[in-house]
Amino acid sequence: MRSTPSSHYEQTLRQLYRLGRFGVKLGLQNITALLEELGRPHNAFSSIHIAGSNGKGSVAALLATALQAAGNRVGLYTSPHLVDFRERIRVDGADISKRSVVRLWERLRPTVRKRKATYFETVAPAAPSLFVN
Repeated sequence: MRSTPSSHYEQTLRQLYRLGRFGVKLGLQNITALLEELGRPHNAFSSIHIAGSNGKGSVAALLATALQAAGNRVGLYTSPHLVDFRERIRVDGADISKRSVVRLWERLRPTVRKRKATYFETVAPAAPSLFVN
């Protein structure tokens, strides 16, 4: 039986979600290593980091909409997702493709496994690489 893009995506998500077994780690060593692996994509654009207790998602969505309406290319990374993983990473208002998730995981998997990176340490640095491609 031939595999479909959707089955590759579902398999990738299972592998990503299993990274939760590594729990929470303090420090930025793994995130820094993955950003290096991806060519430091976070240095290729200006960004806004929204912090606080409440309203981050709403503020981020409003800001992304305003920036896009002003003619900017806009990448948005939010967490958690509600229905599908791809909601976390949006470019110009659209969820990233299943294919992008699969390709990115294939690229990061060796470094993630070698460093025993957590789910967060893997997904957070992955987003900027999709904003520049």
